[in-house]
Amino acid sequence: MRKNNNNGNGRNKKNGKSKKNSLPKLSPAQIAVIVGILTNALEVNSVLVDKDQKVQVLLEGSIRKKTKADKVAEELDDISVSDLIEAYILR
Repeated sequence: MRKNNNNGNGRNKKNGKSKKNSLPKLSPAQIAVIVGILTNALEVNSVLVDKDQKVQVLLEGSIRKKTKADKVAEELDDISVSDLIEAYILR
């Protein structure tokens, strides 16, 4: 039978760290960024790597829910203003 190396509190005697707490703790800001990327509310705009190999990631997006007007505006994105006015006048 193998001897258990913990002292009853979930910690390993060898390194003093709990196996349960081995995951890194995330700040609320880090969680918000992860959720924003996973839900497509945030998109990566650019990734910069400088000469010291420091990385900067520029994210862009909005957490505001899209309204019906926003969706219509997206659909009309390819239409010029003159075409829109002309369509409205000829109606």
